[in-house]
Amino acid sequence: MTTISKKLFPVVCLGLLVLLSGCKTELYSKLEESDANSMLAILLNNKIEAEKTVDKKAGTYFLHVEESRIPQAVALLREHGFPKEKVVSMGDMFKKEGLISSPLEERARFIFALSQSVQETLSQIDGVLVARVHIVLPENNPIGETAQPSSASVFIKYNPAYRIEDMKSEIKMIVEKSIEGLSYDKVSVVLVPAQLPAAAQ
Repeated sequence: MTTISKKLFPVVCLGLLVLLSGCKTELYSKLEESDANSMLAILLNNKIEAEKTVDKKAGTYFLHVEESRIPQAVALLREHGFPKEKVVSMGDMFKKEGLISSPLEERARFIFALSQSVQETLSQIDGVLVARVHIVLPENNPIGETAQPSSASVFIKYNPAYRIEDMKSEIKMIVEKSIEGLSYDKVSVVLVPAQLPAAAQ
């Protein structure tokens, strides 16, 4: 090995070491931009180096972290309710093949959109990881003697670090006020604390 080569060898090794240490592994893919930004912020705020890349053709995002930090990153994001669960849209469930939708399709779309709207509102509460709302809107006959009341059931999985159980009345009120014809006593709420990894609690 020449003298110049001997002098350059440590520099080359150091450069390779830096490149290797900077390599990151894909943690999540096909993310919406809003979710990718939120997840990136959570990781960086907790001193976990991460980066976001984009698939311009698909319009989706990827999140990368160092391989050694994957367990901590997954636990931390899970604690904050990420990645968000993908929900099949009603448009996929009811393919509109004609210009006119059937009354059943229109009603199904309306109830679905209503439940999604309420779920989105409940998801904004600090500590809520998963929110599901199931709405029942009976088709009452206008000339019928007895009208069936509307009802709603709510399922919430939450981070046990938050006192979501103390907000049960407020949650029922949010749902009641969001659905026309729904009374407070016809809203049932189930709150389940998430079983988080020890490192994430």
